[in-house]
Amino acid sequence: MEFSIRSMSILLKQETDKRVSESAANQLGEVLEKFSEDIASDAISLAAEEGYQTVKQEHIKTALDQYLDREIQQSYFS
Repeated sequence: MEFSIRSMSILLKQETDKRVSESAANQLGEVLEKFSEDIASDAISLAAEEGYQTVKQEHIKTALDQYLDREIQQSYFS
């Protein structure tokens, strides 16, 4: 996993005064890893389609927008 359990614990702890289990921190890391892989893959494809050899901030933003649009469509039309 790319995201450490400690980092995820700190991230969760910043949002609450409750204790954070190791399994919760691990689960958050797994979700963020999957999410970031999806966004990165889409951003890489966008950059390639536009003829760029460098993935730019705009590619990440567009990939995120497209990802969120897909998620919304799936939740309403599935």
